[in-house]
Amino acid sequence: MIAMLFWRRKKSIPSHEADWIRIQAPFSGKTVPLTEVPDPVFAQKMVGDGVAILPESDRLLSPVAGTLTHLFPTGHAAGITTDEGLEILVHIGMNTVELKGDGFTVLATPGKRVEVGEPIIRIDLEKLQRTAKSMMSPVVVTNMDRVEKIKPAASSVVQAGTDELLRVLPKPPKDQ
Repeated sequence: MIAMLFWRRKKSIPSHEADWIRIQAPFSGKTVPLTEVPDPVFAQKMVGDGVAILPESDRLLSPVAGTLTHLFPTGHAAGITTDEGLEILVHIGMNTVELKGDGFTVLATPGKRVEVGEPIIRIDLEKLQRTAKSMMSPVVVTNMDRVEKIKPAASSVVQAGTDELLRVLPKPPKDQ
């Protein structure tokens, strides 16, 4: 009986709808499993887990609200940290760093807050389709140590800024 007075039930892992963080599509296009990306760093999920998109739109839109923490000078990738601390990386195409910025126009400022759907990078889609090794563009959560579950959207075709691409359930804080 006395043990019952001091026994505290551990809080269960949150799993109801409100606990999931939604990551919107940064491009319009067809979704592709990360394992099909022609780069082992992404395909083997060494950078993180997520999904890839074959872009059909010419702007990378912020998939989440947060801080634009990384914006590569070449314009081929961007990292956003959500208010909850998730780090999202969007990498445009494969081997596009070799283009040295040709085909990319940076539209946002690193260190600034971005909202869902806000333009970050404009791409010359036709040029990149001719010059990139692949247009598969991974969208990954890089700090998977903070993730309990990740679920890709059910749809295989997404619209930039409006359709959900991923749902992420963060791990509960360590004190729970």
